[in-house]
Amino acid sequence: MRLNELLLRPFGGAREAVPARSPAVLARAERRRRSRRWGLLASADFRRLWLIGVVAFAVRWLEMLVVGVFVYQRTGSAFDVALMTMLRMLPMALFGAVIGAWVERIERRIALIAVVLIMLATSVWLAVLAYLGWLAVWHLALASFVNGIAWAADNPVRRVMIGEVVGPAQMSAAMSIDVGANNASRMLGPTIGGLLLAGIGISGAFTVSVLC
Repeated sequence: MRLNELLLRPFGGAREAVPARSPAVLARAERRRRSRRWGLLASADFRRLWLIGVVAFAVRWLEMLVVGVFVYQRTGSAFDVALMTMLRMLPMALFGAVIGAWVERIERRIALIAVVLIMLATSVWLAVLAYLGWLAVWHLALASFVNGIAWAADNPVRRVMIGEVVGPAQMSAAMSIDVGANNASRMLGPTIGGLLLAGIGISGAFTVSVLC
């Protein structure tokens, strides 16, 4: 069989024509999809997991802004600022696959609690150091790497739990809500961080991240 015949042959064999649907039918189908998607928030378990993600995402981006501003004020080096971001992202590349496999073998609820406690502990540590005036760049570098490990664990752990709560049929809708919250937090977190830095300084900004 020649190449052009292979390319022109329909994939998957002959298919039946799909009847065209009227705009009214399409509109009703879209309304049903939206209703099912946002109806997920009526589930207490999904809502709890989603809110954990919203807060974690917002605090994560808040801290990235605060850390970047502090490091630049101390060092005047754009490279050092980029290094802080790299240290936060590095664990995703180093441990992402390992953590993903590990999630399948552990109690997810305990793992999620551990992730939240790690992020809380690093925020408390940084807030105390900033309040006492002892905060240094190396503290932020270490905290960025540790929080990066927690970040690498958060997504697989929490999203597997979301899948278990909502089931396969609603998984795509649940992920769209979760990803939407992540994207919104990229604006919300830095905005809040900038206002906190201008109003109450770095120690106050880290204190707010602890309270969140």
